[in-house]
Amino acid sequence: MEIQQIETRRITEDPLQPRKHHSEESLQGLADSIRQHGMLNPITVTSTADEGRFQIVTGERRWRAAKLARLSAIPCVVKDLAADERLTVQLIENLQREDLQPLEKAKAILHVKTNLNLTNRELSRRLGLSERAVGYLLDLLALPEDIGEAVVSSPNRPSDGQVTEKHARFLKQLNEEPDLQSAVVERIRDNKLNSEDTGNLVKALKKRPDRAQEILESPADHLARFFQDSGAAVDLSGDDAPRRPAARSAYAQRITDFLPSLSGVDLGVLTLPEVRQIEDSLTSLRIAVDALLTACKARLEG
Repeated sequence: MEIQQIETRRITEDPLQPRKHHSEESLQGLADSIRQHGMLNPITVTSTADEGRFQIVTGERRWRAAKLARLSAIPCVVKDLAADERLTVQLIENLQREDLQPLEKAKAILHVKTNLNLTNRELSRRLGLSERAVGYLLDLLALPEDIGEAVVSSPNRPSDGQVTEKHARFLKQLNEEPDLQSAVVERIRDNKLNSEDTGNLVKALKKRPDRAQEILESPADHLARFFQDSGAAVDLSGDDAPRRPAARSAYAQRITDFLPSLSGVDLGVLTLPEVRQIEDSLTSLRIAVDALLTACKARLEG
């Protein structure tokens, strides 16, 4: 890899660069570091139709900081890339940035998808992401802007009251109910709901919209009952009121309360070894369930 010193005035940004916003404070901090230590990492550029001029492929932020630091020339790697290759390289670099919020990633993906006229599958192959991961990011664009901007990336860490990409997958299901959607966001923040509890909360609201207020005020571990009771509320006033259903036994309730935890498993974000572990656990669970069902039938028929 040959590194060349190229004058900053001969370098221009790429107008199709997916990343559109640069923090002035962050740029100034980088410029101060460059003044003190020099520019340690070269940027990548490609030659243009104008002889002696170059366009940035990756490293626009470093180039801007170098200009703030008044560097006359910076280290560059020159590559000849077609327009579609440039966009792909730029997007991959942006997706790897830890400070890039999920919504910014989603906008960058949509930008490349639109400009190159790609399907989600084609885009996922270019980026080395799963098609599902691409779809999840693009789904963020369907959320109201204020909620989308609040979504943070929190891989393998407790969300601690923040709205994560996993939360967003469930919030999207309430796009037609903005008041409920906002109420769920508030509940996530106030009660530090994890994504599994949020999924159960959204499912309960979708199942029983007539009991929305009650559901929103219920503890997370009490939501399972709203999945069971899908009929009209029982009116116990008057002599002809129907009887309440028989109370569930502790064993039956424990089994019912366990069911929502299965729906919270998202295989798309797990590694293959983790999926195999889940498969082994589910196989063991199926054996236990089959045995228990057989025993139930024998007792009922006997």
